[in-house]
Amino acid sequence: MAKKNSKKTVSLKTLLGPKYWPTWIFMGLAWLLGHLPFKAQKVLGHLLGNLLFITAKRRRNICLTNLKICYPLMSTEEHISLSKQHFQSMGFGFLETFSSWFHKTDELKVDVEFEGEDVIKDALAEGKGCVFISGHFSSLDICGNLMSRYAEVHPIYKKQNNAVFNFIMERQRARIFKKTIERSNMREVLRSLKTNKIIWYAVDQDYGRKNSVFAPFFNRESATISHIGRICSMTQAPVLLYDYGRTDTGYKLKVTKVNALPSGDDVENARIMNQQMEAVIEPKKAQYYWTHRRFKTQVVEGEPSPY
Repeated sequence: MAKKNSKKTVSLKTLLGPKYWPTWIFMGLAWLLGHLPFKAQKVLGHLLGNLLFITAKRRRNICLTNLKICYPLMSTEEHISLSKQHFQSMGFGFLETFSSWFHKTDELKVDVEFEGEDVIKDALAEGKGCVFISGHFSSLDICGNLMSRYAEVHPIYKKQNNAVFNFIMERQRARIFKKTIERSNMREVLRSLKTNKIIWYAVDQDYGRKNSVFAPFFNRESATISHIGRICSMTQAPVLLYDYGRTDTGYKLKVTKVNALPSGDDVENARIMNQQMEAVIEPKKAQYYWTHRRFKTQVVEGEPSPY
């Protein structure tokens, strides 16, 4: 089967103009950083994270605001400490992303523990495809790459604003995945499920009022995407939780069945998904994307966001 993306990228020729040269230079550096060994990336990533914690004031504020909302019983010192650990994890994650983009999965020389092969096999045996749901963690890209060792997954992705960055991202992911799907292309989502494939959604971001319902996330009502349950109800595709993360020496990937989804109700589906996200965040808090504006959309329209 030929590898493809669900949305054509701009041609390389149009991206060679002078205005794109700084991005190309950066991507050359990214290629070099992506070939560093795991331990070297960890050290350098933590240094980068420390620098970002000091200089990226807006992102630091978003992170601390999220931590105050989700962990109100923590002290200020604990919030700051966890925020610093988060930035170190994100710094490491940047370098891991480059490793993922510039290596095929069998080229990644890292320790991997995988649990859930039988779960995937049983789900696909139903012949309806299946839906992975996950959160956004700093090791997202490399753990997506590593999952391709065990199953054919069609990730849902968001197109990037930077044309060169998006071109390289799509081109390199096409080396790893047989198909990627831009998030607005619902036709390709249904086509993948119809051919008994796995689609992968990260379900923990705020995509605005139009595409969401409100459900608790760490006891705070938050806008949560509503179409996952509808897709599964329509196709009868089973839902699997993809839990992934970084260990001291490598990565752990785990897949489990979410029997409660779909429930038949959008709000209940969102509540269950958020509950699943809370459960996988708790053991590895620092690795979660706290710099996303998870609570930007308010229940009462017009009320200011906490950021």
